[in-house]
Amino acid sequence: MFDRNIRRFVLTFAAISLSLVIFQSSQSFGAKQTWKYMGNAGCKCHMSKGCFEGEEYKKMKNQHYNAFQRLETDEDKSNPECLKCHATAFGMKIKKGKSKQGSKDFIEDVGCEACHGPGEGYIDVKKNYEGKGKDAFKALLQSDPMAARKAQYDAGLEVAGINKYETIKEQCLNCHWEDAGAKNKCPKCEGKKNSEGQDRLFTKDYIKRDDHRDHDAIDDVLAKMSDADKKKWKGYIEQDPWYKTKPPNAK
Repeated sequence: MFDRNIRRFVLTFAAISLSLVIFQSSQSFGAKQTWKYMGNAGCKCHMSKGCFEGEEYKKMKNQHYNAFQRLETDEDKSNPECLKCHATAFGMKIKKGKSKQGSKDFIEDVGCEACHGPGEGYIDVKKNYEGKGKDAFKALLQSDPMAARKAQYDAGLEVAGINKYETIKEQCLNCHWEDAGAKNKCPKCEGKKNSEGQDRLFTKDYIKRDDHRDHDAIDDVLAKMSDADKKKWKGYIEQDPWYKTKPPNAK
């Protein structure tokens, strides 16, 4: 009887502990979801005039930059199956007054946040860094780029090929496809060609054309990182082999 009571106590305690873990995980996940999408207008730093990333994005006239405009009918422009790839933040929380979506429940075109997550999250991390504000985060970014990256990732910000998807291509294939028989292929693209007269299949060249990485302080740190430091920063450094290539404007 005594052993049975002990066993019952242990099982009950384990169940309660598991419930607490699940609850904490769901609360943590839910907190990330409170961040709202703001549209490219909210990405003031990277979309400012002269900024490499923003300028490269604006060059993609036949890609992400005007993805919504390529929807041919009013029906397509309200079709969830079309909007999930031709628009940003469909079905998500959008910060009113910041984006240019008007009364729509999405932001037209494939903006920065479609791949990098809600802009409000990035602003939140910087404004509330250790309770000191964005100037403190800016100073950290200059003095210790890896610590600044860690602060953002620990808060829940994710980047394809580093700490979200294993590769950039894996994220791309949510909307693109590599072969004509792919399950997620858009039926409206059957038989159509892209701007280069080729079948609309995803190739490595897509990533090269969309390479809007900038050479910054983090690149210099990564280039000099020792094996010991690589172990220290495991989970915060590049995993995708594509990142090993130099950015277009590398020094």
